[in-house]
Amino acid sequence: MGLSYSDLSLLRFIQKRQYTPLPKVAAQFRKNETSIRRTIDQINLYSPVPMVEVRRNYCISRVSYEEFVRFIQTISMEDYASSRAERIRVLIVTIFFQGYVNTSRLYEGWGLSLTTKKQDTAHLRRFLQDHGLELITLKRKGLSIRGDDLQLRFLVIDILHPLLEFTAEDQIQGRYANTPIENQSYGLAAPSLLKVCPEAVKLLNRFLTEYHLSLNYPSKKFLLLFVCFLLIRPVTKETPLSYRLPLAPFHMHFFDDSLSDRLWSVAVSMMNFSRNPDFPMDRLLWQTTERFAEDVVAGLETPFPVREEFLRELYDYFYREITLDHFHCTFVDKTVENTREKFPFLYSLIQRYLVYFNAAFHFRIMDEHICTLTLLVQKHILRNQLVSQSPKKIVIMTSINFERISFFLEQLRDRVSIRWMGTFNINELHMLDQIDYDYILCFSARILNILNDAGLPVIRMSFFVTDQDISVLLRHGFPLLRHRFPATSFALEVAGRTESELVDYLKQKYGDYFV
Repeated sequence: MGLSYSDLSLLRFIQKRQYTPLPKVAAQFRKNETSIRRTIDQINLYSPVPMVEVRRNYCISRVSYEEFVRFIQTISMEDYASSRAERIRVLIVTIFFQGYVNTSRLYEGWGLSLTTKKQDTAHLRRFLQDHGLELITLKRKGLSIRGDDLQLRFLVIDILHPLLEFTAEDQIQGRYANTPIENQSYGLAAPSLLKVCPEAVKLLNRFLTEYHLSLNYPSKKFLLLFVCFLLIRPVTKETPLSYRLPLAPFHMHFFDDSLSDRLWSVAVSMMNFSRNPDFPMDRLLWQTTERFAEDVVAGLETPFPVREEFLRELYDYFYREITLDHFHCTFVDKTVENTREKFPFLYSLIQRYLVYFNAAFHFRIMDEHICTLTLLVQKHILRNQLVSQSPKKIVIMTSINFERISFFLEQLRDRVSIRWMGTFNINELHMLDQIDYDYILCFSARILNILNDAGLPVIRMSFFVTDQDISVLLRHGFPLLRHRFPATSFALEVAGRTESELVDYLKQKYGDYFV
């Protein structure tokens, strides 16, 4: 019996934290402590020296991230125990790029039995039905998929985008930490993707430039793959498309033909931007958002005024997530953890009122949604308590989504004076040359080491800001938050302006101070 994806996830969980209580590991993986110990012993059999030790009820990692990645790269397919879900993903990717899959040949290559193949095929059939797709048999070839081509494209992109990286040279490559079967999925797609990638990158960059948009890293990979697929498999009038959408359609003109534009607009509406495009107004979604916001805020110990800015931020988030859910796509952010433990009351409050969206849109509520919304609401709680000045200019180096980063920034603004200049991922390091900043903030040891090696001014922070983090910032010259303005100078500064001029001026110059 070989290593499984679950085993490697356990190893990665411990490696990332280096020193973790055994009960916490057991709770994370929903196993008892004895089972965790057995899994660790199993993992260590594949290494000349133990990678994890259990001592005094603590799991201690003995490997760095680089060593963890090298270990994964040494695992052969013979030493890897694939799951049904992983094998089904290979089947889907094979069908998309080759038109069909010969399952007998594939399962023989994996060394799996006819019974396993039959069970997997039955599960694949049910899985596709849930996505509005149908598994069919092509004579003398094998299995294929029939149905809404847009749903199929999104399904394949959802499988592939976590398996690749987008390099600083505007090229794609397989992720170093892929398992053997993940590499098989990427290998099936790579020949077709690499042919069109240079053109797709130009199109994507032109789009982002023309519309003055910035994507977070997972969304950038997702949208790049969508452009690649439009080039690999151009849509025509014969392409089977259902156009079933859960919300009022989004319209964005970018391609020469209206059919590609229509699909592109759907894909764009699902992405995570630092500044969202103007989503169309859907009356039911807006009313549901208003009801949700009012009930959540009313349940707070110290309620704040529900302003349109807050409603619009919630509306944009739900617009994107409901569309993603409709196409069964997910962007799970594993970087930020313990949100539920950090804000238990707010987490429960939001969870209670999310049923409004489930009832109105059949929206499947996940922990990911509750955590992000918890941080979003907590950000506005902080925002309605503070005034700041004398900012230090910072950039954030991470791939965490923008809603969560905005919460992190609001935590900082509650303690020190900052001015956020932008968020970038590590593959956009070259873009820092165009930014005026004082410090780079990051959350991981890996990024810290890369930026230190590049001689850049970087500070590693905890996502949930601690007193120790603030002490570090103060040592680097970050000014403490000031809650007062000098009355005389401020009065002179705003004197003679009409009410509307004053509002515009305050928003423009003191946008972090007035809400």
